[in-house]
Amino acid sequence: MTERGRLPRVKRVTIEDVAREAGVGRQTVSRALRDLPEIAPDTRERVLAAATRLGYRPSALAKGMRTQRSDVIALIVSDIANPFYPAVARGVYDAAEAAGCSVVLYNTDADPGRERDAIEDALARSARGVVGFFYGMPDDVLADYARSVPLVVADRELPSEVAASVSNDFATGTAAAVELLARRPDACLGMLDSSVGVAVDERRLAFVTACAALGFGDVSARIVQGPPTIPGGTEAARELLSAWPEVNGIFAFNDLMGIGAVQAVLARGGAVPRDCAVVGFDDLEMSAYLNPPLSTVRIDKYDHGQALVRALLADTADRISLPVSLITRATA
Repeated sequence: MTERGRLPRVKRVTIEDVAREAGVGRQTVSRALRDLPEIAPDTRERVLAAATRLGYRPSALAKGMRTQRSDVIALIVSDIANPFYPAVARGVYDAAEAAGCSVVLYNTDADPGRERDAIEDALARSARGVVGFFYGMPDDVLADYARSVPLVVADRELPSEVAASVSNDFATGTAAAVELLARRPDACLGMLDSSVGVAVDERRLAFVTACAALGFGDVSARIVQGPPTIPGGTEAARELLSAWPEVNGIFAFNDLMGIGAVQAVLARGGAVPRDCAVVGFDDLEMSAYLNPPLSTVRIDKYDHGQALVRALLADTADRISLPVSLITRATA
């Protein structure tokens, strides 16, 4: 006992400790512990020996490291500071709890290396499955992981035989937003798109398609990318309005960029929606309380999280599309 009457804290041995001891990489340790065939026998033995010497045991493996999965579901998000994700996470947590599972949350900042590390850590925990938002990892790498662990991807599709996906109906939502912005007779539309991610964004494609269907021609030049944040939206809107001052309707990748767009219009001395209307996407809780309140496309974020877990537990490779709805407020 210490002089304050407490037992000294014992440092838990991590997978990184085993990697250093064995002289290999973190992913090699994870794969060796799972007895995957691509690991050479001598490397596997070296890793197992190092793990034994250090007393390494992944924290969630009470049921056995190699033969059984734990009741852990890994939830991977790109930016936990984005208020979109807590509502999704609540849906995941509630659905997981109802199924007798716990949830481990990983934040990746949309970095492919961190996405890979998160999946590797989930594999080391023998997670029951992985659900989440992957914006950095290429399709082929993500598909390889889907063959090693049950995986459900959000707002992105992999080959149907590999993994299930849960997405929102971006085409319908974007078309509704474009139709709202196109109501003014002199409408000239632009878009603020996210610069994050390797997958082709459905919202961008849907925006171009919807504008063409309404007779606006090719609007691709009036799409400006930026980080999917309020500052990112402000800067992207400044760039758009500087290059195309005639733009009087902006569709934003998400509500955060939409909020930034409103600030950019106001900073130029304009009024919203008189001089430039703005429509976001997500319907964050704060969007209804802004001045002016933001028009947006509503995603049921809680149900999105629940659907991710339902798809995982169903163990299918279905492609699920969730409905969205247009919310008209003061900015359009």
